[in-house]
Amino acid sequence: MSSTPTPRLLRMIIAPVLGLLVTVVFFAMSGLYQGTLHQQQKALDIERLAEVRANIEGAFNGATNLTAGLIAFVSANGEISEEFFTRLSKQLLEQNHLIRHITLAPDNIIRYVYPLEGNEVALGLDLLHHPEQGLTTKIMMETAEPVLAGPYELEQGDIAVIHRVPIYLRNSEDEKYYWGLMSTPINFSVLLEASGILNPSFDLNIALRSLEGTGADGVVFYGDEALFEHREAIRSSIKVLNGTWEMAAVSDRPHSNPVSGLIWIARTIGATFGLLTTFMVWQLMRMTERLRASQAQYRMLAQHDSLTGLPNRVVLYDRFDQAVARAERNQDTLVLLYMDLDGFKEINDLHGHQAGDMTLTELAKRFRSIVRGTDSVIRIGGDEFIVLLENVASIDSVLAVTDKILQCVATPIRFESLEFSLGISIGIACFPNNGLTLDQLMTAGDHAMYAAKATGKNRISWASDPSQLF
Repeated sequence: MSSTPTPRLLRMIIAPVLGLLVTVVFFAMSGLYQGTLHQQQKALDIERLAEVRANIEGAFNGATNLTAGLIAFVSANGEISEEFFTRLSKQLLEQNHLIRHITLAPDNIIRYVYPLEGNEVALGLDLLHHPEQGLTTKIMMETAEPVLAGPYELEQGDIAVIHRVPIYLRNSEDEKYYWGLMSTPINFSVLLEASGILNPSFDLNIALRSLEGTGADGVVFYGDEALFEHREAIRSSIKVLNGTWEMAAVSDRPHSNPVSGLIWIARTIGATFGLLTTFMVWQLMRMTERLRASQAQYRMLAQHDSLTGLPNRVVLYDRFDQAVARAERNQDTLVLLYMDLDGFKEINDLHGHQAGDMTLTELAKRFRSIVRGTDSVIRIGGDEFIVLLENVASIDSVLAVTDKILQCVATPIRFESLEFSLGISIGIACFPNNGLTLDQLMTAGDHAMYAAKATGKNRISWASDPSQLF
């Protein structure tokens, strides 16, 4: 008697097995397809959150760096007239609408306010003994570092994040002593608007809280605190001067399953397995490629300036650490050039931001063409750039680079029928003489850059005597 299965038995066995296999395959692939779409949307949300973070960091840097000249003036002169304070503050506020007003507080008592109108209540305020603002003022004095506090509801009624910077003078024995502080309240609602969070088309729920004891001292100061515990929350850290803010975002789009129709079609038309399988695989591959492209774009956005394509501050920290390791190993000198364009604001004011963006893009190309492959060109915000030079052998090698930079900036820039001429002020700081950390070197370079501007612009200034550096 033959033991070979009959065709009917084979059909009874194979057909259900294949049918079950098709069902499992379609359920699995449809689930992957749905998950890929979800991950792609999440990657897009991460990109948008990175843009918000960049906008907030850029707004803070622009607002706080703007007042460095006022601080330097008081530190150098030990005093400032009411007339000069008013004139300089007016110019600063015209350049940045984030800053609500500017105050100077000798011995922590507010004596200078601009504009005075609407801020009369701030005059005479004792910041060190203020019930809300006294703690951050004390922290600023103890650390001798700028602090960012708030958001606070001001005596004047607005809500602001307050940037305070200690001001020190030197006595006849060249000993540093505390003079007082400068305070610049940054309008919180204007900051949120500049970040893009308040845009009606922005469909992410955002919450902000401070870390490391800054700002609201770890308490959520914007949005719903529950967002930080949400299982689908996307988080990002925001560098704000001496501290860190943390941002959590959750999409407020309605939850839906965009492939539910395909899933039911797959269940009901299993006979078209080949065609549907081809379609699903093709769709899955396409969505996977989009996800990878989105992730690569996010990494690019997180590490590079979107306008010029230059590396940003995040990359600078990483490259500096690597450069320091090589410099210490080879006993080389590491040089940081802190550069700020002269005359760039007039281009934006007279010809618009499109001309300004083209100018920055063109200068970024020129800077890249000048430096060696081992060196780095970084845009840190606005019209400020940093060049990190490695393996520097002499003063002449530094001057060779700075001369090329001055020349390339001086070369006219053409936009449509217009032609622009710019200058650039360069502050030079060296590792390890002018600082052991990147922040210390940037501070030294920034001060040297402002010294170059103060002596006529479009020139270089060393943070210390270069003859002692090599």
